[in-house]
Amino acid sequence: MQPIVKVFEDNHIDAPWSHVFVFALDAVLFLVIAFCVREIRRARRAAVEADAVIKPKAPLFEGARFVAGTVELAQGESDAVRVTITQDGSEQADKNNHKTHTWVEKEREIRARPFYLRHDTGARVRVEPPEDVLLVDTLDQKEWLHPTRRKLRAELLPGERVVVEGRLHKAPDPEGIGETAGYREAATMGWMMKPSPQKGMHISTESLSRRHELRARAFFWTCVWVVFLGFVMNVPLATYRARVFLGENVVATLLGKRTYETSNGKGKKTVHRAVDVRYESPPGTARFGGLVEIDEDDGMDLPPGVKGEIWLRRVPRFPAATALGQGSSVWFHAWCVAAVIAGIAVYRAYRTHIYRRWYEGRVQEKGQGPLPPQTNERFLADDPTAFAAREKRGLARAARAAKHVEPIPMD
Repeated sequence: MQPIVKVFEDNHIDAPWSHVFVFALDAVLFLVIAFCVREIRRARRAAVEADAVIKPKAPLFEGARFVAGTVELAQGESDAVRVTITQDGSEQADKNNHKTHTWVEKEREIRARPFYLRHDTGARVRVEPPEDVLLVDTLDQKEWLHPTRRKLRAELLPGERVVVEGRLHKAPDPEGIGETAGYREAATMGWMMKPSPQKGMHISTESLSRRHELRARAFFWTCVWVVFLGFVMNVPLATYRARVFLGENVVATLLGKRTYETSNGKGKKTVHRAVDVRYESPPGTARFGGLVEIDEDDGMDLPPGVKGEIWLRRVPRFPAATALGQGSSVWFHAWCVAAVIAGIAVYRAYRTHIYRRWYEGRVQEKGQGPLPPQTNERFLADDPTAFAAREKRGLARAARAAKHVEPIPMD
């Protein structure tokens, strides 16, 4: 008895390798979604923990890691902590003369001076930040050097509410005067915040939970996008899914093998090998038939004039998904499209994972159109008007934004 012919269509990945290839894409999407969910849960848990560690009216104690209070300048100091970033700008244009511009960080300067925190209990804590202090603030000051170079600045201002992470201990306070000893005055012991040996010092003008909340939000929307891309990925795989879940293996009639040539506009000829197949169910009612192109190797293996029976994966509810073969094959080009979509999902999650705000990495901004025109904006420290109105800088950041300062959204 002549065996039933088993061949698959041209450019199809044969079963069971088709299942392996498609399962790999499904696994990638599942792992990306699981990763996003894990990061969301971690970030939300970190936000809750960050809010819990700050108890504004709790008494200070030796070894405390966090202290919250209002900024006061130390005697003889005009500032506390400031970070100045120098950026160079450039323009780019495509072939249609559509312009875009980019600002890239070239230099970062940190100036850190001792200052005080007025704790809610009334205690005064001296903070001595290191030169590598991490300031979590807004780059809300700008100064132009020339049209393609500018400086951005984040500055800790008197009256601002901040949280300092470091290590609290008792130490002589230079501004705390105690008992006199002869003609000298001795400094009294006071609270002092210094960098932690392991984590250094962080100073934040926003709540400690803010960065974690932003990360959770970013991963939430990334997860939504990945789920959406998962649905899109399955569009080119729809016929394969139909063959797997709705298909059945049936035996069709093989009427013969055909070989034909086609040529493109340049005269290049391509040899095609196909089989003539017919399937009737019930008998006398054609359900599937015609020439079906097969892989070159399968075509070479079939002897000339072959006839008999051939395996067919029939999908009654989705006739377009019916294909040659015993088991479910997947069209290679459709799989490649799905793989690209899965790659986009992975890249989106990766970009969200490595994203850093300005104080965690280099500042690089992109915008549409040419570089913006140079303005007369100046830093607050260089503006006499700003110095005269220094008391107003204790207001909320949104309320004290001066007209000459253009807030720069970096979130």
